[in-house]
Amino acid sequence: MWRQPYRKKGLLIAILSACLPAAIIGVILYMLGTQQIEKEAQKTYRNQVAYATERINQNLVHLETIMAQWSFNLNLGSAYSELDIYKDYKSTRSIYQALTWIKASDPLIEEVHLYLDKQQVVIKESSGINPIKNEQELNTYRGLASYQRDVYWTKSDVLPLMNPDKSAPYALIVRLPGGLVETEAALIIEVSAKQLNKLIAELDVEGAGSTLLMQQDGDVISLGGHALSKPTDLDKALMKSITHHQNLEKTSSIESWNKDTYSVSYGGMNRVGNTWTFAVATPLSQMTKSVQTLSRFIILTGCFGIILALILSWYSFRHMYNPVRRLMQQLLPGRVSTSSDEFVTIADEWKNLSRESQILQERVDRQLPSLRESFLLQLMQGHLSFLSEAELAGRMEQFGWDVQEREFAVIAVKLHGLYRSEGKFSPGDEQLVTFAAVNITQELAEAMNLDANTINLQDLTLGLLVGRTERTSQLEEMRANLFHFAEALALTLNNLLHVEVTVCVGASTQELHKLSLYFENARNALNHRTLGDEQQVLDVNDIMPGGHDAIAYPFDVEAAILKALRSGQNLELDELLNGFLAQLKARTTKELDVRQGLLQLFGNMQNTIMLSGFSPLAFNDGIDIWRQMSELKEPEAILLWMKKHIVTPYVNRLHRTQDMQLRQLVENVLSTIHANYAKDISLEGCADLHGTYAKKLSIGFKQITGLTFIDYVTQYRLNKAKQLLLETDEKINDIAGSVGYQAPYFNRLFKKYEGITPGQYREQAEQDA
Repeated sequence: MWRQPYRKKGLLIAILSACLPAAIIGVILYMLGTQQIEKEAQKTYRNQVAYATERINQNLVHLETIMAQWSFNLNLGSAYSELDIYKDYKSTRSIYQALTWIKASDPLIEEVHLYLDKQQVVIKESSGINPIKNEQELNTYRGLASYQRDVYWTKSDVLPLMNPDKSAPYALIVRLPGGLVETEAALIIEVSAKQLNKLIAELDVEGAGSTLLMQQDGDVISLGGHALSKPTDLDKALMKSITHHQNLEKTSSIESWNKDTYSVSYGGMNRVGNTWTFAVATPLSQMTKSVQTLSRFIILTGCFGIILALILSWYSFRHMYNPVRRLMQQLLPGRVSTSSDEFVTIADEWKNLSRESQILQERVDRQLPSLRESFLLQLMQGHLSFLSEAELAGRMEQFGWDVQEREFAVIAVKLHGLYRSEGKFSPGDEQLVTFAAVNITQELAEAMNLDANTINLQDLTLGLLVGRTERTSQLEEMRANLFHFAEALALTLNNLLHVEVTVCVGASTQELHKLSLYFENARNALNHRTLGDEQQVLDVNDIMPGGHDAIAYPFDVEAAILKALRSGQNLELDELLNGFLAQLKARTTKELDVRQGLLQLFGNMQNTIMLSGFSPLAFNDGIDIWRQMSELKEPEAILLWMKKHIVTPYVNRLHRTQDMQLRQLVENVLSTIHANYAKDISLEGCADLHGTYAKKLSIGFKQITGLTFIDYVTQYRLNKAKQLLLETDEKINDIAGSVGYQAPYFNRLFKKYEGITPGQYREQAEQDA
């Protein structure tokens, strides 16, 4: 299939037409869609980081605000310097309650301490009163209480009572009571490391990157999901990178660490008296995970669309190419095209077929007149009685006659006095004179605009079949024209050929199968001419008048019986004889008329048998058949006796004789085929050559040889061709011509019967040798 450029180009165009638009749309959708989705994903990610940052800041601001409020709301009932925490039970309990409320006021608070300077103690909500043990601790706490800000953040590791495992690196300090006065106490808020890390971890939604919260002095406050003591390589890289982004403006960038690419966002949070910086690094692959999934879906959808387009384009191409393929198979059955372009091959084969068709048409045109004449002769002589009315009409239309709504009339012409034609003709010129009369008759009919066809009976007798469109009101006009033509014909033939001419105008009919009977009646009517009259025109209706005294005799059935008898159709004869007797009985009530009718039929049957070349006496050992017939009284007995002693013996003898004649005929035709197989040879031509008709020859040929005429000729020619292929070096085209075929048709025919081409047959034979 792929050796043909048309198929390659056609399939390529179909694929491009189906796949290219889908591929372009898919690429554009992928490029624009994924870029847009990626932008949206990054925007969403930034929004998530901003939201998480704002939430962290709000939580820390809430803690600072709450503590500032507590610095003013905390009321111990007396000055801190005068408070005796061991004796003033009520005030001490109030302190415990206040510390409990403060701790419960915010989830970021891990522990709350109250430092009392005069008492030199630290009161914890969880462990109660803790005296300060040494001067260093006292100085540390006094430093916290004397700081210039009322609320501020400081490192947790400077506080002795802090829990490093649970507290964040920085604690919130609130001076009491605050303001410009000298403070005597301070609230110390331990921030929960767990809660703070949880807040910071919210910056990394998926948990695949790193988060960082750092003081402006570089101390790390939280690493989110990672412990401060065990930072990851990414955490260390992020700590190093944040030193270049100490400004408070939020920024973002794309950075690569260890061959991975991250989106890094920076920002600052203003704490009281300080600035905390946060940073978050998220892998781009994590950010574009949804984009990748959608991209894969787009790619898979595009691939599926392209595959579907390929399948549909293949199917469409096959569907579109089917007519070309079927046409190639019809033009080249079993052969491979020598051209790479199917349309060039189709054009070449079309030219060859057109040339062959033209040649065959020319042959048909040359043979059509003789075929029409042969068919008409067989029709008028009754040799086509086996055909139905529809088949006869079809045959006549095939030969160019118009039989639709047509009325046909027959005319018989007889020439007499040939030997008295003033020495113009001599014995043996009967066929020549008849041929001349036929030509004259045809020319006269054309001159008088008569639709007539002539029949040459070769024995100074000729006939005419005249057709005219049936119009009931013009039938009489048609017969008048026929008599006018008959008179002109008799005068013309007499003047030109100097012979006596008798013309009989027969009956007209629309039924084609009756034409042979009417023509036979017209010929029989010629015997009623007047002797010595040089120009006579007879009317068959006047020669055979009817009336009340006419015999009710079924002549049409008798004619059918005699035809069936001549052809030896035994079963049809039996039906026709029974029908003849039935019609006789139906037309008359007298037994004598029925007996006379059967005797008349018997005499005509004997005459037909004798004309066929047989003696009726030979069938009954010379007995007196007329005496036996006269002794039978019942019509049925007479009919039965005729079947037994005349019909059956004659038909059996005829069949035996016909078989021998048929075999001899077929053998003669076979000799003709063997001698002329290289020429144009046909069944009709052989039938005409051997004096028979095509139907009889076709049936006999099949019966004797077991093959039809065409099959036998084809097999004989192919056998001759195979012999030439094996024994000579002639070209295949020359061999085709020598056995009567055109080269393209010969190749197709050889492939059909032998299964291989002539060239392959020759090559195979050479290899076997």
